[in-house]
Amino acid sequence: MTIKTASKQRGVASIEFPFVVVGIMVIVFGLVSIYRLMYTQTRLDSTAFMLADIVARTFDDKGSTAGLTLDELIDEQFVGTELLTIAQRMLPTGITSENVGLKLEIRRQNPASGDIKSTQRTAGANCTAASSIESLSGLAPKSERDERALKGRTATLVQATLCVEKPFSLDSQFELTGFVLPNRLTSKAVMIGGRYAL
Repeated sequence: MTIKTASKQRGVASIEFPFVVVGIMVIVFGLVSIYRLMYTQTRLDSTAFMLADIVARTFDDKGSTAGLTLDELIDEQFVGTELLTIAQRMLPTGITSENVGLKLEIRRQNPASGDIKSTQRTAGANCTAASSIESLSGLAPKSERDERALKGRTATLVQATLCVEKPFSLDSQFELTGFVLPNRLTSKAVMIGGRYAL
């Protein structure tokens, strides 16, 4: 390397360094944003699954509650605010309770009349399901048991839709780098009721 070339190269590192640092910061902030989005969505998915599982395992549509309508059964056994409190505790910190919404749908065959009816309950923030529980009716198996009361009876389906509005604070959206996280996340889980074949 000649003396002329060395003198021309002297300030190049100080000029290139800020561009390299900015590029690395954009990549790191982008990866952190994607991680936070995936982590929050995963927690939302597992919480929706847990809520649907709780309702499916504990929903009792016969026994001491015989003779009640589906709406009366749900109101007697479940309180939306209690399920919402459970969901709030399962979600990542920083999500306020007024930004969490729950939509619970149950599709059940009446043991006496054989009619299949669906009902829904909502609690918290506005939460809309992408698909109704009626579109999932093919998932419900029919009982093969020999008892007359259960023969051919369709299983109860439970769908829980959990929504979170504003899951990320404004400072976490990394507006400087152009990565904007979504303002609303939704998850849904469907379970088959656990008591139809008892």
